[in-house]
Amino acid sequence: MKDIIESRLELISDLSERRALKKALFDVYKNLIDYNMDMYQRLEKRIYDEIPDPLDKYYIYCSMDYIGDIDPINDFLHPMAPSDLDENVYNLDDMMENVKNGQEVSLLNVFMKCDSTVIDEMLSKDREFNGIIRSNDDVIKIKVKLRRCDKYIKEIERLYKLFQRGDLTWNTVNCPYAYKFVEVALASQVEFQRGSTISEISVDLAEYEKYKIMNVAPLWNIKFITAQDRSFPIPAQDRINYEHVISLEDFGTQNGYIIDSQDDDYMYCKRLERDLAIISPRDGHHQWNLAQIEDVSNNTRQTFPFELISNKRELGFIGRYSSLKSVIIRTKAEISRILQTYGMSGELLFQDAQVLPYYDKKPETIDCNSFIDDNLRVESLKNFMLIKFRPINRDDYTLHDKMSFLVSELQILFPEYRCVGEFA
Repeated sequence: MKDIIESRLELISDLSERRALKKALFDVYKNLIDYNMDMYQRLEKRIYDEIPDPLDKYYIYCSMDYIGDIDPINDFLHPMAPSDLDENVYNLDDMMENVKNGQEVSLLNVFMKCDSTVIDEMLSKDREFNGIIRSNDDVIKIKVKLRRCDKYIKEIERLYKLFQRGDLTWNTVNCPYAYKFVEVALASQVEFQRGSTISEISVDLAEYEKYKIMNVAPLWNIKFITAQDRSFPIPAQDRINYEHVISLEDFGTQNGYIIDSQDDDYMYCKRLERDLAIISPRDGHHQWNLAQIEDVSNNTRQTFPFELISNKRELGFIGRYSSLKSVIIRTKAEISRILQTYGMSGELLFQDAQVLPYYDKKPETIDCNSFIDDNLRVESLKNFMLIKFRPINRDDYTLHDKMSFLVSELQILFPEYRCVGEFA
């Protein structure tokens, strides 16, 4: 409206008349126009907020830090595997006994700061590397082998099962760091004196040494806690089960919560504004294990030594509205819209999607949800859906992992295809 008034005033050639009319109009209408625009914006926001994001409190944020710098009481990011904070203690007697029996002995985990294709190449050679075990009275040269570390992938699978148990929509966890750890296993005989203690284990990865980073651990915004019933349970509406109410005031009402249990000790739970109501056959006071998903508002840290990555979607009104419907529009434009909601358009540009009867190349992506079973469709009968991306920065060592995340999200939406991705 202001622009319209100003454009009309520009048509008045007499400057004195234009100045007088401008002053009169703006004195009268300025506050009215500002008030109308403010009310319009409030109405627009209210309409948009009528359809909430179903995953608003369940987005997963990931990063990584050096173990010595991890804050154990941080309110946002926590170790994916709490055991990473424990000091490594090696039982030499058990180690030597396992070696004699031909059992594999795991020594440590190493993070490889490189592209996933480099890690695949390194592990495919089944090669032995040199290492040193330093004890309080000896230094022993050893041979080691590398294998892929699946410790953190198992934590993601555990989280998936909790989502399933809680009837929550699963969104692929975007954590490239979880796939870049390798496990160092002993590949030679060792002999120690009784009573020896290990002070250091080091390995030399030859041409891959430049990628090696020691003493780091992946982090995510999930903490496992225990909560007590606020009061004695009351009969539920079905008059069979009981309703247990947990107050979330002490833990943070802004966070998301999932019951951490695979047992049949609860039926379902209801998220209230400040409480969590658990429907369970238990009739007594009870402690509940919860997975607390920390809200990003808890984050007080400005920078991280490794990139903070999430699976958050910026849906907008159209995206939120479409999330209410189970119908998927089978167009490239819809695929492009879905991919853009993850905010990676500055790193990976969607180029094309093709349906192919077969794909005879080595896939550049992995299925980040490989633990999800599809029992309704025969895998060998599916056509391939090839998704092509154009990378902006090819030096980003997490690029293939981020592409795998996006393709894994499309795999959930298009289960009738076998989705693969590659760079255009």
